Amino acid sequence: MGLFNKKVEADAEGFFPTTAVSDITDGQITAVTLNGTKIILLRWQEQIHAVSSKCPHAAADMSKGEFYRGKLECPDHGYVFDIKTGRTLWPEDEMVCLKRYPVKVVDGIVMVRL
Repeated sequence: MGLFNKKVEADAEGFFPTTAVSDITDGQITAVTLNGTKIILLRWQEQIHAVSSKCPHAAADMSKGEFYRGKLECPDHGYVFDIKTGRTLWPEDEMVCLKRYPVKVVDGIVMVRL
């Protein structure tokens, strides 16, 4: 999915176009590849979030995971991450964080800075 699953240019602030904001549905994972980097776009509480598709624990593909109530669950080992902070919610003693990317919306297009 995504309008720009190919090499694209950044704007003056370093943000790259990804896909139309209308393509991102509440509670669903939208995976796009941006200049060779696979990222996940998520809508939660009227905000768009962009996170890495690679689990920081064991590099699983998070786009195959589950997204619910602002939490992204890894499909391989069940690690759960808060998409607003990237922090691990489960297991509670784990210190890895999911990589997050800055997001803005311009003319209906979700822009992400890698």
